[in-house]
Amino acid sequence: MTFNRLVENETLKMIRRKRFMIVIGIMIAILAMIAYSQYRQLNQRQSRNWRVDTQQRIANYQNMVRRGRISPTWARSLRAEIARLQFYIDNDIDPERPTAPFFARNFANAAGFLLLPLLVAILGSDIVSAETAEGTDKLLLTRPIRRWKILGAKLVTLYGFATLTLLCGGLLAYLISAIVLEPGGWNAPTFNGFQLSARGVDLESVRQLPLWKDALVAYGLSWIAMISVASISVMLSVMFRSSAASIGTMLAALIGGTILSRVSPDWTAAKYLFVTALPISSYYSGEAPPYDGMTIEFCIALLMLWAVTAVVVAFVTFTTRDTFG
Repeated sequence: MTFNRLVENETLKMIRRKRFMIVIGIMIAILAMIAYSQYRQLNQRQSRNWRVDTQQRIANYQNMVRRGRISPTWARSLRAEIARLQFYIDNDIDPERPTAPFFARNFANAAGFLLLPLLVAILGSDIVSAETAEGTDKLLLTRPIRRWKILGAKLVTLYGFATLTLLCGGLLAYLISAIVLEPGGWNAPTFNGFQLSARGVDLESVRQLPLWKDALVAYGLSWIAMISVASISVMLSVMFRSSAASIGTMLAALIGGTILSRVSPDWTAAKYLFVTALPISSYYSGEAPPYDGMTIEFCIALLMLWAVTAVVVAFVTFTTRDTFG
């Protein structure tokens, strides 16, 4: 059996389990609610002065930082946000004016934080262990097919569905929000690159891009995060023969790691966890990372290292496992 035929077979299995349709349904429901919320927000803001509202937000954030009753991580994030909002005021740009393109662009940040990794984990955490539950693993492994081809086909299939999930999410975000928000504005200017330095907030690194190009960068960074999650999901699915164990472990890692990076800012070793680097598109947009030294380059290298390590462990385990063990 050729490798392409194996990939086709795995794709049909994924479709038959209807996981992808469930993922699409979840995204449609969530995006519809958020788009409607943005529509209501737009109607409320029409009678307000955005400059006054933004200045009020800056004043509130400054008071929170001045009181000193928040964690260092949260204080760093607020200082970065203050600088970002002041930058928009100085350049006479409303940072919160919702449009369909802006909504689709922000989906990469908001969903890349936890939603998309969870959906990819649902798709892939039992891609191997499900064979055990269905009783087809022994039949598959005893056929005259190299084991690395079997696992490689599963991995390629999951990468494809992870990519499709991200693309469908962005497309659905635009189409759904365009019903209630202004559909145009892909050439609107965006500003990114707000960085914290020893002097405070460094504005010299701020860069301007049209919205469509900024969205491509953000979705590209989110794709790297999704590939890392998919690789780790396959590794867990190989290591655990139980679908519940592999899915539960992956979900616990995603949720627990996300909470850990926010409640334990002093444990700097946590910056080497793959979960900490998943909001990479948000860091690109100006959100302050929870730990020092987490540049975009560092996050990309960290995610790729986790992905490569997970793939190596998965292949070694899968190819050396006793078929009837």
